[in-house]
Amino acid sequence: MPLKDSSYRGRFAPSPTGPLHFGSLYTAVASYLQARSKNGKWLLRIDDLDPFRCKSEYTTQILNTLEQYKLEWDESVFYQSSRCNAYQQALNRLQQLNLLYPCQCSRKGLAARHVKDGVYDGYCLTHDTNPNTASSLRIRLPNTKLSFFDAVQGQTIQDLKQCVGDFVMFRKDQVYAYHLAVILDDQAQDITEVLRGHDLLDSTYRQIHLQQLLNVPTPNYAHIPVISGLDGAKLSKQTFAEDVSISPPRETLINVFKHLNLNPPSELVSHDLQTILEWGTNNWSLDKVQDLTSIQFKR
Repeated sequence: MPLKDSSYRGRFAPSPTGPLHFGSLYTAVASYLQARSKNGKWLLRIDDLDPFRCKSEYTTQILNTLEQYKLEWDESVFYQSSRCNAYQQALNRLQQLNLLYPCQCSRKGLAARHVKDGVYDGYCLTHDTNPNTASSLRIRLPNTKLSFFDAVQGQTIQDLKQCVGDFVMFRKDQVYAYHLAVILDDQAQDITEVLRGHDLLDSTYRQIHLQQLLNVPTPNYAHIPVISGLDGAKLSKQTFAEDVSISPPRETLINVFKHLNLNPPSELVSHDLQTILEWGTNNWSLDKVQDLTSIQFKR
Protein backbone atom coordinates (compact mmCIF):
# COMPACT_ATOMS: atom_id res chain seq x y z
CA MET A 1 0.00 0.00 0.00
CA PRO A 2 1.28 3.54 -0.78
CA LEU A 3 2.09 5.78 2.15
CA LYS A 4 -0.88 7.89 3.24
CA ASP A 5 -0.60 11.58 2.49
CA SER A 6 -3.69 13.65 3.27
CA SER A 7 -2.02 16.68 1.66
CA TYR A 8 -1.89 14.84 -1.69
CA ARG A 9 -3.75 16.63 -4.51
CA GLY A 10 -4.07 14.94 -7.87
CA ARG A 11 -6.20 15.78 -10.87
CA PHE A 12 -7.79 14.53 -14.06
CA ALA A 13 -7.91 17.11 -16.84
CA PRO A 14 -9.77 15.98 -19.98
CA SER A 15 -10.30 18.20 -23.01
CA PRO A 16 -13.96 18.34 -24.10
CA THR A 17 -13.32 17.55 -27.76
CA GLY A 18 -15.28 14.31 -27.63
CA PRO A 19 -16.70 11.73 -25.21
CA LEU A 20 -14.53 9.76 -22.80
CA HIS A 21 -13.10 6.60 -24.35
CA PHE A 22 -11.44 3.61 -22.68
CA GLY A 23 -7.98 5.18 -22.76
CA SER A 24 -9.12 8.36 -21.03
CA LEU A 25 -11.15 6.38 -18.47
CA TYR A 26 -8.04 4.29 -17.78
CA THR A 27 -6.07 7.47 -17.00
CA ALA A 28 -8.92 8.89 -14.92
CA VAL A 29 -9.16 5.72 -12.84
CA ALA A 30 -5.39 5.55 -12.31
CA SER A 31 -5.24 9.15 -11.06
CA TYR A 32 -8.35 8.56 -8.91
CA LEU A 33 -6.90 5.42 -7.29
CA GLN A 34 -3.58 7.14 -6.68
CA ALA A 35 -5.29 10.00 -4.84
CA ARG A 36 -7.72 7.82 -2.89
CA SER A 37 -5.01 5.33 -1.87
CA LYS A 38 -3.13 8.23 -0.27
CA ASN A 39 -6.25 9.59 1.42
CA GLY A 40 -5.77 12.71 -0.70
CA LYS A 41 -7.91 14.87 -2.97
CA TRP A 42 -8.85 14.07 -6.56
CA LEU A 43 -9.73 17.18 -8.56
CA LEU A 44 -11.35 17.61 -11.94
CA ARG A 45 -10.29 20.23 -14.46
CA ILE A 46 -11.85 20.74 -17.86
CA ASP A 47 -9.12 21.77 -20.31
CA ASP A 48 -11.43 23.80 -22.56
CA LEU A 49 -8.73 26.24 -23.60
CA ASP A 50 -9.27 25.90 -27.36
CA PRO A 51 -12.66 27.38 -28.35
CA PHE A 52 -12.34 25.97 -31.87
CA ARG A 53 -12.16 22.33 -30.72
CA CYS A 54 -13.89 22.22 -27.33
CA LYS A 55 -17.67 21.96 -27.01
CA SER A 56 -19.90 22.41 -23.96
CA GLU A 57 -21.93 19.33 -24.82
CA TYR A 58 -18.79 17.21 -24.49
CA THR A 59 -18.07 18.79 -21.11
CA THR A 60 -21.52 17.73 -19.93
CA GLN A 61 -21.02 14.27 -21.37
CA ILE A 62 -17.64 13.84 -19.64
CA LEU A 63 -19.04 14.91 -16.26
CA ASN A 64 -21.98 12.53 -16.66
CA THR A 65 -19.70 9.64 -17.61
CA LEU A 66 -17.45 10.14 -14.59
CA GLU A 67 -20.53 10.17 -12.37
CA GLN A 68 -21.80 7.06 -14.13
CA TYR A 69 -18.59 5.27 -13.06
CA LYS A 70 -18.83 6.71 -9.51
CA LEU A 71 -15.58 8.66 -9.97
CA GLU A 72 -16.47 11.47 -7.57
CA TRP A 73 -14.21 14.51 -7.58
CA ASP A 74 -13.41 16.79 -4.65
CA GLU A 75 -14.01 20.54 -4.84
CA SER A 76 -15.60 22.45 -7.73
CA VAL A 77 -14.86 21.64 -11.36
CA PHE A 78 -12.09 23.93 -12.65
CA TYR A 79 -12.43 25.38 -16.16
CA GLN A 80 -9.48 26.65 -18.19
CA SER A 81 -11.77 28.93 -20.21
CA SER A 82 -12.23 31.11 -17.11
CA ARG A 83 -8.50 31.68 -16.63
CA CYS A 84 -7.45 33.93 -19.52
CA ASN A 85 -6.47 36.83 -17.22
CA ALA A 86 -3.99 34.62 -15.38
CA TYR A 87 -2.51 33.38 -18.65
CA GLN A 88 -2.15 36.92 -19.98
CA GLN A 89 -0.39 38.09 -16.83
CA ALA A 90 2.11 35.26 -17.20
CA LEU A 91 2.68 36.17 -20.86
CA ASN A 92 3.27 39.79 -19.82
CA ARG A 93 5.87 38.61 -17.32
CA LEU A 94 7.69 36.57 -19.98
CA GLN A 95 7.51 39.58 -22.30
CA GLN A 96 9.10 41.76 -19.62
CA LEU A 97 11.91 39.21 -19.36
CA ASN A 98 12.45 39.60 -23.13
CA LEU A 99 11.80 35.91 -23.66
CA LEU A 100 9.06 36.12 -26.30
CA TYR A 101 9.24 36.99 -29.98
CA PRO A 102 6.67 37.10 -32.81
CA CYS A 103 6.52 34.29 -35.33
CA GLN A 104 4.64 34.19 -38.64
CA CYS A 105 5.83 30.81 -39.86
CA SER A 106 3.23 28.53 -41.43
CA ARG A 107 3.28 24.77 -41.71
CA LYS A 108 3.88 25.19 -45.42
CA GLY A 109 6.84 27.46 -44.74
CA LEU A 110 8.32 25.08 -42.21
CA ALA A 111 7.96 22.20 -44.67
CA ALA A 112 9.66 24.27 -47.40
CA ARG A 113 12.63 24.82 -45.06
CA HIS A 114 12.72 21.08 -44.36
CA VAL A 115 12.15 21.55 -40.62
CA LYS A 116 12.31 18.03 -39.22
CA ASP A 117 10.33 16.40 -36.42
CA GLY A 118 8.61 19.67 -35.55
CA VAL A 119 11.80 21.19 -34.08
CA TYR A 120 11.52 24.92 -34.77
CA ASP A 121 14.55 26.36 -36.56
CA GLY A 122 14.37 29.88 -35.07
CA TYR A 123 13.66 31.55 -38.40
CA CYS A 124 11.60 34.45 -37.01
CA LEU A 125 14.16 35.10 -34.31
CA THR A 126 16.54 36.39 -36.98
CA HIS A 127 14.09 37.67 -39.63
CA ASP A 128 11.72 40.63 -39.60
CA THR A 129 7.99 39.98 -39.35
CA ASN A 130 5.19 41.82 -41.14
CA PRO A 131 3.31 44.11 -38.70
CA ASN A 132 0.12 43.67 -40.75
CA THR A 133 0.15 39.88 -40.49
CA ALA A 134 -1.05 37.85 -37.51
CA SER A 135 1.74 36.47 -35.35
CA SER A 136 2.12 33.81 -32.75
CA LEU A 137 4.51 34.27 -29.82
CA ARG A 138 7.41 31.89 -29.28
CA ILE A 139 9.70 31.60 -26.29
CA ARG A 140 13.49 31.82 -26.54
CA LEU A 141 15.07 28.67 -25.15
CA PRO A 142 18.53 28.33 -23.65
CA ASN A 143 21.01 25.68 -24.77
CA THR A 144 20.68 23.64 -21.60
CA LYS A 145 19.39 20.20 -20.71
CA LEU A 146 16.50 19.69 -18.34
CA SER A 147 15.93 16.58 -16.24
CA PHE A 148 13.39 15.35 -13.73
CA PHE A 149 12.52 12.18 -11.89
CA ASP A 150 9.30 10.48 -12.95
CA ALA A 151 7.64 8.09 -10.49
CA VAL A 152 7.02 5.55 -13.28
CA GLN A 153 9.66 6.29 -15.93
CA GLY A 154 12.56 7.09 -13.57
CA GLN A 155 15.16 9.77 -14.27
CA THR A 156 14.62 11.46 -17.63
CA ILE A 157 16.46 14.20 -19.53
CA GLN A 158 15.90 16.36 -22.62
CA ASP A 159 17.64 19.17 -24.45
CA LEU A 160 14.65 21.40 -25.20
CA LYS A 161 16.44 23.52 -27.80
CA GLN A 162 17.58 20.48 -29.75
CA CYS A 163 14.48 18.30 -29.32
CA VAL A 164 11.69 20.90 -29.53
CA GLY A 165 13.05 24.31 -30.45
CA ASP A 166 11.47 27.61 -29.39
CA PHE A 167 7.82 26.66 -28.87
CA VAL A 168 4.61 28.65 -29.23
CA MET A 169 3.20 30.40 -26.16
CA PHE A 170 0.32 32.26 -27.85
CA ARG A 171 -1.20 31.16 -31.14
CA LYS A 172 -1.99 33.31 -34.15
CA ASP A 173 -5.69 32.65 -33.56
CA GLN A 174 -5.46 34.20 -30.08
CA VAL A 175 -5.38 30.96 -28.06
CA TYR A 176 -2.99 30.60 -25.12
CA ALA A 177 -0.58 27.68 -25.24
CA TYR A 178 -1.56 24.53 -23.34
CA HIS A 179 1.87 24.36 -21.70
CA LEU A 180 1.42 27.80 -20.16
CA ALA A 181 -2.16 27.17 -19.04
CA VAL A 182 -1.51 23.80 -17.45
CA ILE A 183 1.29 24.95 -15.15
CA LEU A 184 -0.70 27.95 -13.94
CA ASP A 185 -3.78 25.81 -13.36
CA ASP A 186 -1.84 23.15 -11.46
CA GLN A 187 -0.48 25.95 -9.28
CA ALA A 188 -3.94 27.43 -8.72
CA GLN A 189 -5.30 24.02 -7.71
CA ASP A 190 -2.25 23.25 -5.51
CA ILE A 191 -1.63 20.00 -7.40
CA THR A 192 1.11 17.94 -5.73
CA GLU A 193 1.35 15.17 -8.35
CA VAL A 194 0.40 14.95 -12.02
CA LEU A 195 -0.43 11.39 -13.07
CA ARG A 196 -1.13 11.13 -16.80
CA GLY A 197 -0.29 9.15 -19.92
CA HIS A 198 3.22 8.51 -21.17
CA ASP A 199 2.35 10.35 -24.40
CA LEU A 200 2.57 13.61 -22.41
CA LEU A 201 6.04 12.92 -21.02
CA ASP A 202 7.63 15.02 -23.76
CA SER A 203 5.44 17.98 -22.77
CA THR A 204 6.67 17.89 -19.19
CA TYR A 205 10.09 19.35 -19.99
CA ARG A 206 8.46 22.42 -21.53
CA GLN A 207 6.16 22.77 -18.57
CA ILE A 208 8.98 22.48 -16.02
CA HIS A 209 10.98 25.08 -17.94
CA LEU A 210 8.05 27.51 -17.72
CA GLN A 211 7.55 26.70 -14.05
CA GLN A 212 11.14 27.67 -13.38
CA LEU A 213 10.87 30.92 -15.34
CA LEU A 214 7.64 31.97 -13.60
CA ASN A 215 8.56 30.71 -10.11
CA VAL A 216 5.72 28.19 -10.17
CA PRO A 217 6.14 25.07 -7.99
CA THR A 218 6.92 21.87 -9.86
CA PRO A 219 4.65 18.98 -8.81
CA ASN A 220 5.74 15.36 -8.84
CA TYR A 221 5.09 13.53 -12.10
CA ALA A 222 4.04 9.98 -12.95
CA HIS A 223 3.56 9.04 -16.61
CA ILE A 224 1.83 5.70 -17.04
CA PRO A 225 1.74 3.61 -20.24
CA VAL A 226 -1.03 4.51 -22.68
CA ILE A 227 -3.58 2.14 -24.19
CA SER A 228 -3.17 1.32 -27.86
CA GLY A 229 -5.55 -0.28 -30.34
CA LEU A 230 -4.95 -3.35 -32.47
CA ASP A 231 -3.17 -1.15 -35.02
CA GLY A 232 -0.67 -0.01 -32.38
CA ALA A 233 -1.94 3.58 -32.36
CA LYS A 234 -2.94 5.19 -29.07
CA LEU A 235 -6.66 5.03 -28.35
CA SER A 236 -7.96 8.55 -28.90
CA LYS A 237 -10.85 10.63 -30.13
CA GLN A 238 -8.96 11.08 -33.40
CA THR A 239 -9.00 7.30 -33.96
CA PHE A 240 -12.73 7.20 -33.12
CA ALA A 241 -12.31 5.23 -29.89
CA GLU A 242 -15.66 4.08 -28.51
CA ASP A 243 -17.56 6.18 -25.98
CA VAL A 244 -17.36 4.37 -22.60
CA SER A 245 -20.69 5.82 -21.46
CA ILE A 246 -22.40 3.16 -23.59
CA SER A 247 -20.33 0.33 -22.06
CA PRO A 248 -21.45 -1.65 -18.98
CA PRO A 249 -19.79 0.24 -16.07
CA ARG A 250 -18.89 -2.66 -13.77
CA GLU A 251 -17.37 -4.83 -16.48
CA THR A 252 -15.58 -1.85 -18.03
CA LEU A 253 -14.15 -0.68 -14.71
CA ILE A 254 -12.82 -4.16 -13.97
CA ASN A 255 -11.31 -4.25 -17.46
CA VAL A 256 -9.53 -0.98 -16.61
CA PHE A 257 -8.15 -2.70 -13.48
CA LYS A 258 -6.82 -5.52 -15.67
CA HIS A 259 -5.06 -3.01 -17.94
CA LEU A 260 -3.56 -1.40 -14.82
CA ASN A 261 -2.12 -4.78 -13.86
CA LEU A 262 -4.22 -5.05 -10.68
CA ASN A 263 -5.39 -8.64 -11.38
CA PRO A 264 -8.97 -8.26 -10.11
CA PRO A 265 -10.77 -11.48 -9.05
CA SER A 266 -13.57 -12.66 -11.33
CA GLU A 267 -16.18 -12.42 -8.55
CA LEU A 268 -15.61 -8.66 -8.25
CA VAL A 269 -18.03 -8.07 -11.13
CA SER A 270 -20.95 -9.08 -8.90
CA HIS A 271 -20.38 -6.10 -6.57
CA ASP A 272 -21.56 -2.51 -6.93
CA LEU A 273 -19.33 0.19 -8.42
CA GLN A 274 -18.44 1.73 -5.07
CA THR A 275 -17.20 -1.64 -3.76
CA ILE A 276 -15.27 -2.23 -6.98
CA LEU A 277 -13.54 1.16 -6.63
CA GLU A 278 -12.75 0.44 -2.98
CA TRP A 279 -11.13 -2.84 -4.03
CA GLY A 280 -9.12 -0.95 -6.64
CA THR A 281 -8.01 1.64 -4.09
CA ASN A 282 -6.88 -1.05 -1.63
CA ASN A 283 -4.95 -2.93 -4.32
CA TRP A 284 -3.52 0.03 -6.21
CA SER A 285 0.21 0.67 -6.54
CA LEU A 286 2.22 2.58 -9.13
CA ASP A 287 4.75 -0.25 -8.91
CA LYS A 288 2.29 -2.46 -10.77
CA VAL A 289 2.40 -0.30 -13.91
CA GLN A 290 6.13 0.45 -13.89
CA ASP A 291 7.04 -2.64 -15.88
CA LEU A 292 4.35 -2.09 -18.54
CA THR A 293 5.92 -0.49 -21.61
CA SER A 294 2.81 -0.65 -23.80
CA ILE A 295 -0.70 -1.91 -23.32
CA GLN A 296 -3.02 -3.15 -26.03
CA PHE A 297 -6.72 -2.65 -25.53
CA LYS A 298 -8.58 -5.85 -24.80
CA ARG A 299 -12.31 -6.10 -24.32
